[in-house]
Amino acid sequence: MSQAEKIKRTLIGIEIPRDELACRLAEAAMGARRPLGATVAQAFAQMDRIDPGQSRRWQAAADAAVLFFHERIKEARQPS
Repeated sequence: MSQAEKIKRTLIGIEIPRDELACRLAEAAMGARRPLGATVAQAFAQMDRIDPGQSRRWQAAADAAVLFFHERIKEARQPS
């Protein structure tokens, strides 16, 4: 289990589905939405047909986001 996977299981007591986060990041960055009713796996397959390995890059981005959230929560600074 990767460090990001471990953190996701403990981050504020909720699990963050990596692939769903990755897909939503991709959708926001590209300004596109997956077709209604399409699964994350289907969306990733479509991405990878256009640009092989694209889904793995979005998964890496999701892992980086979770690690960043963990760092900020770990700091536990209250906003002023």
